[in-house]
Amino acid sequence: MVYHMIRNKRRDPPLCLLPLKQPSKLADLAYQSLKETILSMDYNAEERLDERKLAQSLNISRTPLRDAINRLVSEGFLRVEPRKGIFINRKSRKEIIEILYVRAALEGAAAKMAAQKVSEEDISRMRELFAGFNDENIISKVEEFARANVAFHEYVLQLSGNRKLQEFAANIYDHMRMVRLATIKMDNRAYNALREHLEIIAAFEKRDGELARTLMQRHIEGLAVYVETHRGLFPFGPIR
Repeated sequence: MVYHMIRNKRRDPPLCLLPLKQPSKLADLAYQSLKETILSMDYNAEERLDERKLAQSLNISRTPLRDAINRLVSEGFLRVEPRKGIFINRKSRKEIIEILYVRAALEGAAAKMAAQKVSEEDISRMRELFAGFNDENIISKVEEFARANVAFHEYVLQLSGNRKLQEFAANIYDHMRMVRLATIKMDNRAYNALREHLEIIAAFEKRDGELARTLMQRHIEGLAVYVETHRGLFPFGPIR
């Protein structure tokens, strides 16, 4: 009885819980719309964004818009400068080159893993991605080819079966999307990319993981070299 009385007198400390917020579909939709717009823009386009005009264009209040902006800031797509505004966070040429070399290493590893697991059906699917392209039509179909290019790289990552590798690659992939769009039409890059993709697929057919890794890494590093040697492409900071 004494124990019962003492136990009743004890009071648990109050829990300091933050109030729950309802998930904002408007913020999610604004995030998706803004991100897609940023990634589809010309890399050298005007980089300052007007919050009031954005809210009007999206037909939403500034609260969900700011939630979306904060998310894009945390992911490195936007930056906010006090008393100046919201800016698209363009990568410098140095950052682009560094990211491309990291991506080359990651996707090279993915290609080696994929070669050990790839099936005939997988190889057929990869070949189908590029079946409609050749040297005569690739320039006129360059946007379609760019989509096939993305699908190919994503498929190789998927075939690797390595979740962590896929997560790391996905984290940097969107940041390179504008770079790919800005360079795919230049010089002979589309022709070269088609040939290099077919060479990688041939390595998969041989189940040669080391060759697939080498070709994939060389393929992506080629873009890094292109950016490095074409200094007028991305004038957002010097290479040091």
